[in-house]
Amino acid sequence: MNDNAQNMLSAFMNVNLASISHNYHKISTYVEPSICAATVKADAYGLGLEEVAITLQNSGCKYFFVSDLYEAIRLRNIIGSNDNVIYALNGLKPTMTKEYISHKITPVIGSMTELEEYRANTDEYTEHHIALHFDTGFSRLGFEGNEISKLSINRLNVDLIMSHLSTAEDPQSSLSENQLDQFLKATNGFVGIKKTIANSAAIFRGKSFLLDMVRPGFCLYCGHNENGVLGRLEPAIELYAPIIQIKDIKAGSTIGYGATYKAIKDIRIALVEFGYADGLPWSLKSTNHQSGGQFYFDNAPTPILGRVSMDIVAIDVTGIKNDIKRGDFVEIIGSNQNIDTLAKNAGTISYEILTRLNSRVKKHYKYV
Repeated sequence: MNDNAQNMLSAFMNVNLASISHNYHKISTYVEPSICAATVKADAYGLGLEEVAITLQNSGCKYFFVSDLYEAIRLRNIIGSNDNVIYALNGLKPTMTKEYISHKITPVIGSMTELEEYRANTDEYTEHHIALHFDTGFSRLGFEGNEISKLSINRLNVDLIMSHLSTAEDPQSSLSENQLDQFLKATNGFVGIKKTIANSAAIFRGKSFLLDMVRPGFCLYCGHNENGVLGRLEPAIELYAPIIQIKDIKAGSTIGYGATYKAIKDIRIALVEFGYADGLPWSLKSTNHQSGGQFYFDNAPTPILGRVSMDIVAIDVTGIKNDIKRGDFVEIIGSNQNIDTLAKNAGTISYEILTRLNSRVKKHYKYV
């Protein structure tokens, strides 16, 4: 743990920047000769854009993906160098074309309306780059098939065409292969332009998905490595929260809002200063008839009892053999429980867990 965090007695996350760098190098080597970009949207998935982006830049990353113009400008101010390419995935914001150009941000354009607005606000033969998004079955952003067949890129400086997969993480679904086939057919006439379709999960799905560029995000930070294809990727995060009170509870007492959990025997509980306001899913609650999530203390599981409240959750420490006291920290994510396990117990996805951890969770960066 971190001594400063213990002294502050507040929830904290350790972010190991060395692990992020390690993961970037492992993926880069695996996908060669394809380019390994990095997706750093949503404040680098909640880990801190400045620290993560600089780490990736120092690790050799030259291509970054963010959500929108606001994130892109923030990233440009962080990394500075115009040698780095920043793509704004959500397209061209209305009336903001000049902002993309002045900050050297590449909009990923996915509709005729956006493209017409871009043309109307730029000079012919502009040196500024754009990217194009083709929808191959996601039914979200991107040009549809009938639009692609009519698409003219004359006098446009297009450096990348992308699509996005809807079921890349599902080995039982063939939709990803169908989308890849559609994408290759749709881009067949666009000679000399880089192509990308692979997010984190698709990198492990097969070499055919790598194309000219891959766009990992989650696996850079959480070490997700489907089937161990790359050898060892390292989880870069640990999450801890402090115990603020320990109580002995008599049989028959109820715990928490709604009185959804009743002690059937005398037990000892610890109240942990962490709740749904910090990003802990309310769905990790438990009742007498349904177990919920759990934390760990000295490698021992401590189940959640009752509901998760805004700032506090109760855990069962009856079976803890070692001394446990107010001010000790419990592990929420770490060596005993990775983020995938926590998310599964909450009935959600790891991405949501990671990005909803808010500013009350202090971040401590290390490079070891």
